[in-house]
Amino acid sequence: MKIMLKNYFNTNQARIFTALILTGILSVASGLTLIKGATGASANLSLETSNKVLKDNKPNGLPRPVANAVLRDLARKEGVLTRQLQIIDYNKQTWRNGCLELPQPDELCTQALVPGWRIVVSNGKQNWIYHTNNNERSLRLASANTPSENLPDKLPASVKNAVLQAASRRLQQPISQITIIQAQQQTWKDGCLELANADEFCTQALVSGWRVVVGAVDQTLIYHTNQTGSAVRLNQKASNNTLAPVQIPVSELPPPLDRDIVFRQISSGGIAGTTYETVLLKDGRLIRVRIGDANDSERSVRRVSVQQVQQFVRSLERSKFSKFQNLSYPAPSGAADYITYTLTSQEGTVQYNDISQNNLPKNLQTAVKAWNQLVASAQ
Repeated sequence: MKIMLKNYFNTNQARIFTALILTGILSVASGLTLIKGATGASANLSLETSNKVLKDNKPNGLPRPVANAVLRDLARKEGVLTRQLQIIDYNKQTWRNGCLELPQPDELCTQALVPGWRIVVSNGKQNWIYHTNNNERSLRLASANTPSENLPDKLPASVKNAVLQAASRRLQQPISQITIIQAQQQTWKDGCLELANADEFCTQALVSGWRVVVGAVDQTLIYHTNQTGSAVRLNQKASNNTLAPVQIPVSELPPPLDRDIVFRQISSGGIAGTTYETVLLKDGRLIRVRIGDANDSERSVRRVSVQQVQQFVRSLERSKFSKFQNLSYPAPSGAADYITYTLTSQEGTVQYNDISQNNLPKNLQTAVKAWNQLVASAQ
């Protein structure tokens, strides 16, 4: 992409950079849970354990307003009184994004470090884990209604290794960047570990094993295993496997579209290392050229109907393509020979690659699918 970009921003860089900063601020605000009135009357922390944990004026101690906000939020969610809950553990944390490392499906998280806390709350039977920022204004529930005993230290080495290897292959990241967050003993109801594939026959025998939660940057995977790790299955529905975006540097953004152009795709990389540009015009023409082709020998012009163009524009609006403005979904560290796609509409640009396409937010996948279908229908 850099071959196209350096001259364009001599006059517009400051304006776009300011817009990106404002977008980041709004994203942080939208990615956090606002707890109204958290600085009001304190929650009842009469339980002895909570009093021991929450020592006033203790160095690096958990601020009481943060504790109160967490207890009130959990009491509201569970329909119990705050005095029935107690904080049994807390640690200072620096979260790696504005979503406190707990993004919701299709949520965009700013890549800013957020100082805060990891807090464990208990009612004596169950534990809940919260992520918060440094004050009581933002918090997220990391795990709800989990069994009290989290046993990552007791996880058999064979199970740990099998899960980390599976997660490494799935996320295309080295094992060193993946951590085991939770490990709980389970008794699965069938030989498929309660994760049967379509038309799969599962033996109806109880299977002792583990439920293991692993995490990388902005991604959480949940695995079901047997007792030894010889059987490992990914619980896709419970996992959050959405890629974390980063801002495209201003110097690497392509120029904006001309008035008559509806959409543009730039593909680059792969084994051949070639770069192609495809543009969709309002009149339905699809023009594809190879960048650097001095003779313009690979130019092609095809057409779709004006109605198809209008339908495509509406599909971009429905998938909220503009909310991905100037974001890039990078390839995993160490990946090679992948193709990078840079898509630009009148609202902005987004970038992704072919090896991680299935892990894009669903709305972005919908927009990509609509574009590919339009290109395939051109004559």
